[in-house]
Amino acid sequence: MSQLSGGQKALVAMALIFAIQRCDPAPFYIFDELDQALDSTHRTAVAALIQRQANSTSNPTQFICTTFRPELVQVANKMYGISHQNKVSNIHSMKKDDGLAFVANLVSEEVKVKESNLEAGSDIGSNNRKQENSSQRMDDNGDEEEEDGSIEDHEEEEDDGQTSPERSPDVEAVKKRKGDKKNSSSTGKRRNRRSNN
Repeated sequence: MSQLSGGQKALVAMALIFAIQRCDPAPFYIFDELDQALDSTHRTAVAALIQRQANSTSNPTQFICTTFRPELVQVANKMYGISHQNKVSNIHSMKKDDGLAFVANLVSEEVKVKESNLEAGSDIGSNNRKQENSSQRMDDNGDEEEEDGSIEDHEEEEDDGQTSPERSPDVEAVKKRKGDKKNSSSTGKRRNRRSNN
């Protein structure tokens, strides 16, 4: 169960509830946004199943659902809207057209929010890339400063058994890239030498 997505978990839970309803029916069921994690195809299928169960001749039952999606509103017999003004909730009976218009307005607002978040995310992504590029440039500049280096770098090379202190810059850069771990440990050694002196 832990590997299922939110929509898959919702479908499994609804399948269990509908199976129980057919074996041991209850007079009503209350679902709070049961279609939130579902895509439109599954929302339509669930709405059709609820409509069929509600209008069943053998085990009719009442389903009370809260939703912000049009699929359940389309199959509903009655709709109520709840408004909140001055810290007081009010219940209003709504026609199907009003309910669908209200839900369509919410869906369009949700799409706008997602689009603005995507745009903001792409702006953040481009800013992160700019920061990575600038930090990479800073690292490259830092590496150049180390290559200009000090006499200690040449002394360590001689200690490693390399007798030619004069190398071409290309060979030096390749050596530096291959030995980043070694260089970081030698930098630590240099710091320790300096602090001991």
